[in-house]
Formats: sequence, C-alpha cells, structure tokens
Amino acid sequence: MNIGKHNWEKFGKKDPYYWVTTDSRYKDAKLKKNVQKHFFDSADKYLDSIFKVIQKHLDSSFHPERALDYGCGVGRVTIPLARRCNYVFGVDVAESMIAEAEKNRERYLLNNVDFTARTNSLPSLTDSFDFVHSIYVFQHIRAKQGLKTVIQLIDSLKENGIGMLHFITFQSQKSIKKKIIYWLCVHIPLFNAMNNIRKGQSFSAPMYEMNNYPLNKLFEILREKECSHIYVRHTKEGPYHGVMLFFQKKRGDHDDFISLGEVL
Repeated sequence: MNIGKHNWEKFGKKDPYYWVTTDSRYKDAKLKKNVQKHFFDSADKYLDSIFKVIQKHLDSSFHPERALDYGCGVGRVTIPLARRCNYVFGVDVAESMIAEAEKNRERYLLNNVDFTARTNSLPSLTDSFDFVHSIYVFQHIRAKQGLKTVIQLIDSLKENGIGMLHFITFQSQKSIKKKIIYWLCVHIPLFNAMNNIRKGQSFSAPMYEMNNYPLNKLFEILREKECSHIYVRHTKEGPYHGVMLFFQKKRGDHDDFISLGEVL
C-alpha cells in the first residue's frame, strides 16, 4: 500500500466528509441530516455551473448518459450526477471512502451507480463514457502517476465526449521555512505527528500532498488525444492556483487549430 492510499484510508475511516472538503461544517463522521443534505445540495449546484460552462463553450446539447467521477470520495458529486445520467461510475483510491459512498447510494435509493476502489490504474474502459469528471483530486497525486491517469480518462471518453479535470499548476511563493516544514511532514511521519500537536490536531492526523501539474504536458496530452476543443477556467484556493480544463474529444477534427502562417 502506498503512502497516499494509506493516508486516504485513514481519512475515510475517521472523518470522510470533512476530508473531502476540509470544511469544518462537515467535521463529524456522523453528520446531521440537514448538514448532510447541504453537503450534497452544494455539489448539485456545482454541477449546474459545470454543465452551463460546457453547454456555453463546448456543446450546447450536452446531456451525458454515462459518466465517470474520478476521485469520487463519499460520492459528493457522484450522487447528484447520477440524477442527471443513466449511469455513473465512481472511482476512489480508498476503500473506506467507497464504503461510505455505497451507503449514500442506498440512502438516496439510486440503482444506476457503481463504485470501485482503484490504486494505480483504471479498468479497461475505452470509449465508455460521455463525461469524465475530477475535482480536487489530481493535486493529491504526484504528477508522474497522475498524467498516466489523465491519459486513461481521456481514452475512456466516447467520440464527442466531454471531460472536466482540475489541476493545481503553481503555488504562491512559500517561505523557505514553510517549504522545509512541508517536506518534512510529507516524508517523515514522526515530524508530521509533532507538527500536528503544535497545531492542536490529533497526533495521528495524516498528511496529504499538494502537487503541481505542468500545463504544457497537459496540453500536449490533449493534443495527442485529439481533444482540440478546449476551454479553461482559472481557480485559486488559498496559495494554490490551478485550472479547470474542459475539453471535447473529436478525433480528426482540426478546425480549432490555426496555422500562424495563414494569419501573420
């Protein structure tokens, strides 16, 4: 078991709803009904905004039948997505998160959702989905592995399918001290435990990584996979700057490429 999976298993067992968002409103393994309702309702509103962006900039008739939610956690986005699609497949690294997601599937009486716990690779799903989605996930996966998963997700899209993947691309400048503390917390568990005590947290609270992704490599992959129709939204959460990459898979469609020799 790798460190990332080990940590997310801890998150899923101890406080799954909180670690999906790190929002203090959800810092309780057993949420009150009204708080849990807000947890999923806010994701439904988020999907409204995502669908509007897609319909405005990529495909005005976008209404996916089959969707994949990568890094689904407890099903926060997967559950409302299932109300919009005929079928949704949720994937997460942590079995403890998937166990809670399956409980939520039963709570909401949904029979068009499947969940699976995967570590390094996805099952063979080539040309299987109209929509692939991932938010706040790749930042916790080192880029070398994450870029391989990006390729798999694009491969899972049908022709004309749409993707929305979120990445951190850079962080506001940290002091040398903060950089050293972060590195020590990630690589030395005992130091992380002592740092937890300093911050008033549980001694055993795990540390999750925040990883930047190279935009040039992401665009290279999109080009190689013939996703020429692209729209980008910038994001910022604290010191972390990123992008939401919206793209459509259109093999052999080169209309969106401009030859500079023709315009200069």
